[in-house]
This record gives sequence, structure tokens and C-alpha cells, in this order.
Amino acid sequence: MTSAKWFGVAVLSLGTAAVTGWAVASPDQDGGPRAAWRARGGQRLAQYLGLTDQQQAQWKTMRQQQREQMKPLLEEGRTLRRKLQQALGASQPDPQAVGQATIDLKAHREKVRAQRDQFRQQLAGILDPQQKQKLDALQQMRRTMGRGHGWRGAGPLGGGAGAPLS
Repeated sequence: MTSAKWFGVAVLSLGTAAVTGWAVASPDQDGGPRAAWRARGGQRLAQYLGLTDQQQAQWKTMRQQQREQMKPLLEEGRTLRRKLQQALGASQPDPQAVGQATIDLKAHREKVRAQRDQFRQQLAGILDPQQKQKLDALQQMRRTMGRGHGWRGAGPLGGGAGAPLS
């Protein structure tokens, strides 16, 4: 394999690691700014969807359960990112080790996505048809406009620049 191909593999691996690290970065475990953002985002979403008190209580319980279920996945993600960083940081990175670490991160990302999809399905289970329609529209807008690209203040949840959604 030529050095240009090796360089391509390394760049691809670094890009994947960076995206994965950003996508599954762990929330603050002991509160802090991210915990406050989650709380405000959750309040805005509950208000936007028009959740009843009972729905809000159910949602809060489901979110707490999801956070607990996600903790081991987040730790696994940290471990996999460290493994890739170590493979890339070697004086002569082994392409097979870098490739395997990248594949492992991709598989991990799919597990995280599946867990989040399951949570969204549970949330949809407590919503009435109008609330589901609002949630679907919001999720479509997030997919279309992207996340973290300055649009947050313009969406139905408001919040201004840099405000998190959940």
C-alpha cells in the first residue's frame, strides 16, 4: 500500500474518531452546565409538546432510566476512542489496528443510536397524536437543519444561540 493510501486511512480514522467523540460525548455526571441545559431543554420541549403533568412525570422517569442505561455505553465509547487514539499515536501506526478501532467505534455509534431510537419510541408511546405530530416535525427539522449550526434560536423551542435542545 502506498504512503498516500496509509495517509488516507489515518485521516479517515481521525475524522471518524472526532465525529464519534463529539456525537457521544458524555454529559456532566455531577450536574454542571450540561445538566442545566438538559433541564431547560426538557422544559422547553415539554412546553412545546403541551405535556400534561402525568406525561411530564412519565417522561422524567424515562429520561432518568435512559441516562442510567447510557452510562455503560458512554464509558465504552471513551474506551474505544482511547484505543483508537493510542493506535494512531504509535510511532508507526498499525493500519489494521487503526482500522479495527475505527470499525469498533462505528459499531458503538450504532448501539448508541439504537438506544436513542428506543427512547424516542418510548416517549412517543406516552404522547397523543397531536403531540406525536409536533415531535415528528421537530425531529425532521433537526435532521434537515443540522444540530449545532446556529439555528437553535430560530426553532420552535427557542433558547437563543448556543442553547441546547435537550
